[in-house]
Amino acid sequence: MASIEPSLSRDRLLYEVAADLTSSLDLDEVLRRTMDKVIDLMSASRGYIVLIEEGILRVRISRSEAGATADDKEFTGSRSFVEQCIRDKKPLVTTDAVNDERFRGQQSVILRNLRSIIAVPLLIRGECIGAVYVDNPFKSGIFSEEDAQFLQVFAHQAAIAVDNARLFSSLRQSYQHSERLRTTFERYVNKQVMERVLNDPKGDFLAGERLKVTMLASDIAGFSTLSQEMEAEDLVALLNVYFAQMVDIVLDNGGNIDKFQGDGLLVVFGAPVPVEDSAQRAVRAASQMLEAIAAMNIPRARVGDPLLEVGIGLDSGYVVGGNIGSERRLEYTLIGVPVNNAAYLSKRRPAGAFLSQNTFRQVVDGIRATTQEPMILKGATKAMPIYRLDPPGEGTAV
Repeated sequence: MASIEPSLSRDRLLYEVAADLTSSLDLDEVLRRTMDKVIDLMSASRGYIVLIEEGILRVRISRSEAGATADDKEFTGSRSFVEQCIRDKKPLVTTDAVNDERFRGQQSVILRNLRSIIAVPLLIRGECIGAVYVDNPFKSGIFSEEDAQFLQVFAHQAAIAVDNARLFSSLRQSYQHSERLRTTFERYVNKQVMERVLNDPKGDFLAGERLKVTMLASDIAGFSTLSQEMEAEDLVALLNVYFAQMVDIVLDNGGNIDKFQGDGLLVVFGAPVPVEDSAQRAVRAASQMLEAIAAMNIPRARVGDPLLEVGIGLDSGYVVGGNIGSERRLEYTLIGVPVNNAAYLSKRRPAGAFLSQNTFRQVVDGIRATTQEPMILKGATKAMPIYRLDPPGEGTAV
């Protein structure tokens, strides 16, 4: 073993080694530091750290006295020596492998004329995850049993550092994978539903809950005619531009997309996470949607394209939200009168943004709207007052 300053006891040396190794959670860095320490502490010509990965013994790092050769994955020591160490989970040492009865017949020992060798297992909770191997092909009598025991204590510290680095890497990969999944599913799944699922693994809320909400439905007037007049690619491009703006407005106001229905959109404010001001949010979103549609129509008018006319319906009340479907395909959805009424109002013509009395009562002091002819809404037996939200630039009081 290389000489150690008298003032530096082995215990203190091991303490400093442990502190150094555990100061990093990067596996490659931990392996590099481990290999550097091994070569520095032992009078070895070269060293290897081999790890068991997916059941296969792999060289993760190697180093010679000349310096690190981390990219060299070829193991040129005694494979049978290191395999026996791992199998027995015990340190293995020889002072002259060529003349050692235990290894004299092994091809790697003979062909490479190996002399002094030490291999110690990397043990974590009784499981061997690899080994540290050092040798000197040129000199015999360099290593002793005491050296092997010291290197084993060192290897225990290294094994802990390796295990921690592996765990950290695994957790980081899991987190990155989860974030990728989250980002992907946010494109297809209602974001607040996903958050509720993540925060409520049992999914109790998915069984069904009664919620007070405001529903917003939109419908492009004359869409059938529009689809016949436009090329399919142009129609899809138009819808993507339209929906991109509508969805941004909805999300900015705290709404959630319940579903896309062809050219229609069904939005809920207040589910699955309840809010106190669902009506205010929904009406604000409707007003901004009208502004965005008006802005989209300016360049269309210049080139003579048909203008977009969008009907928007809003109704407030109680719905039941929960999972609907089968075991193979479930969808979080909302059932109730406000869902039907919002859809019904969105199809009123001429197109505009129409509020039911339930919604209007909650926002009457903050908007400008025009009273419409009463309508018999879905499930009702008598006509109810309806209000048209004044488009941008108009200002008729209720």
